[in-house]
Amino acid sequence: MVKLTDLLFASKSFVPEYELKEADVCFLGIPFDSTASSVGNQRFGPVLVRQSLKNIITYLPHNKKNPFRDLKICDLGDIDVVFGDYEETAYRIKDTIESVRKINKKVFPVFIGGEHLVTLPIVEALKPRTIVQLDAHRDLVKGEEETYAHNTWAYFALNKGFKLVQLGARCWDEEEEKHHKKFKVAKNLRGIKGSVYLTIDMDVFDPSYAPDTGFHEPGGLSPGQVFKLIDQVFEKKVVGMDIMEIASNRFNTPTSSLAARTILRALGNL
Repeated sequence: MVKLTDLLFASKSFVPEYELKEADVCFLGIPFDSTASSVGNQRFGPVLVRQSLKNIITYLPHNKKNPFRDLKICDLGDIDVVFGDYEETAYRIKDTIESVRKINKKVFPVFIGGEHLVTLPIVEALKPRTIVQLDAHRDLVKGEEETYAHNTWAYFALNKGFKLVQLGARCWDEEEEKHHKKFKVAKNLRGIKGSVYLTIDMDVFDPSYAPDTGFHEPGGLSPGQVFKLIDQVFEKKVVGMDIMEIASNRFNTPTSSLAARTILRALGNL
């Protein structure tokens, strides 16, 4: 029997594949889930989502597009993360993105996590003006003594000067409420200018649709609601996206399948 750990750093996913220099889209896995507050299993997200992408029909009836036929896709495999060492992992993420952009500045990157913390080095490398975050949580906890975690990354992003839009949030504490007001975090897509990065935590969906995530919160969004938001985000200048917190431990779960369809919906806007 093939174990998930045997496939952790699987580097190929779907065919046909194109060289990075000619690709429209590139995939990068980030199998990192090592901060103290992580619940584990997120490291399997990249391989599980790749497998689910192989198993879904990629034609989109709503706009009559087939991203996996119409776009040139390159899978660059997984970044070689260092479990237990966020700083080194962040360096490798940023270094990899820099290398990718030297080869192909126009390629649209899709990152598959991994815990949500790894969004921080991604945006540090891509430097969008605005981050659009689809998430059940605000992730605005103030990290003590530079404590980086899945629930502090957005706080650090705001302190680094990024603008932030949060959609789907339904659970936060008093500290996060203060930070939300202090930094004037937006709750809608109106008024966005310049480049945008889209980050999706799978717990933005109601647990009935995505049961295998890091932290469940009832009262979430339906796939239809999330897909509509994605379409609206892509009316802006989106420079990349990620999907995080797939915490499944087996193949072809509802969560990994929905993550695959979420990526497909996004690519249907390119």
